[in-house]
Amino acid sequence: MTIDVTSALGNNSGTTATKKKTDENSPEAIQERFMSLLVAQLKNQDPLAPMDNAQVTSQMAQLNTVTGINKLNSTMEGVAASINGNQTAQATSMLGRAVLTEGNDLALVEGQAVGSLQLDQSVDILRVNVLDAGANVVRTIDVGPQAKGTHEFTWDGKSDDGSTLPAGNYKFEIEAKAAGKDASATPLTLSVVQGIRNAGAEGTKLLTSNGGEVSFADIKQVF
Repeated sequence: MTIDVTSALGNNSGTTATKKKTDENSPEAIQERFMSLLVAQLKNQDPLAPMDNAQVTSQMAQLNTVTGINKLNSTMEGVAASINGNQTAQATSMLGRAVLTEGNDLALVEGQAVGSLQLDQSVDILRVNVLDAGANVVRTIDVGPQAKGTHEFTWDGKSDDGSTLPAGNYKFEIEAKAAGKDASATPLTLSVVQGIRNAGAEGTKLLTSNGGEVSFADIKQVF
């Protein structure tokens, strides 16, 4: 027996135009357009070859799939907004904390600077070159043989000739060798979290003392 969809819908197609307009991509708008097209299709079908139950069921299933995806997207947007809000709230506990992130910034304050690096393998030779604003090497620190892992180094603010350099922002580069070959080393920057910024879809950003901003995923270690 054929389903009488036209009778079941009644005059919905005629009243659709009087309904309040909604977002064209909303589940409600998609459903209204689908119903209007389905009613028109039923009204203009060949009486000698009417649509059968399987055809109507198939089209209704397609509608449910489309509206379901839209509702899922709306739900996920709400979840993402909630996660961002929670991240911002949790980020307040990071204020004033020192963090390690990837980078080669080195801040000299009161004759003391602390940097860090990560080795992917043990090395026989490990040196750190401190660079000034002009990318000139002002001090070379011989760290010596080190095992795989994260290592810290300090700089007393003096140049290779023993003179005291002014406080400020410097950079550093790493020389690492294992069995005479270059070894992989990642420079890490030590900074203090001084502020928080909600970056919307990008999540929460932490504003650091070296003038940059990082996300939670960028943090290697917290002190």
